[in-house]
Amino acid sequence: MEYLPLTDQDEELIQAATDVIRRNFVLGKHHVGAAMRCTSGKIYTGVHLESRAHDICAEAVTIGTAVSAGERQFDAIVAVTVKDGDPPVVLSPCGGCRELIRFYGDDIAVLFIQDGQLRKARAADLLPGPYLDPKDRKRQGGEPPPACDAKLP
Repeated sequence: MEYLPLTDQDEELIQAATDVIRRNFVLGKHHVGAAMRCTSGKIYTGVHLESRAHDICAEAVTIGTAVSAGERQFDAIVAVTVKDGDPPVVLSPCGGCRELIRFYGDDIAVLFIQDGQLRKARAADLLPGPYLDPKDRKRQGGEPPPACDAKLP
């Protein structure tokens, strides 16, 4: 995997994610914050939502916030967690978030931890071979998967 160079803008993004979760941390409800920088330069933030029935990752909330504000072009995203005044810890996105981030742009830079080190890579590199339904494959110039002729019992 090719890693992208870390920049001062990445530190700013980590700080924005840290700030939003420090302001909104509630044990059992909100313990992850995320920040996304759009190509417009604007940064959007969000927190993870938890209930007895559902968990919605902070990355999904943040992407939804940016899209709701009219953004359509995205540059970078990061998620962090904090506990009791400890330094922020950057989190690697779960598989579902990797799929979601890549759906919004192959070239979105994702900050994550690998082998204890902060890294940055393109969403497409973090999730090779994303799920594509037949309509998506046709739009991307590929062939749809062959029809399954198996008979169900």
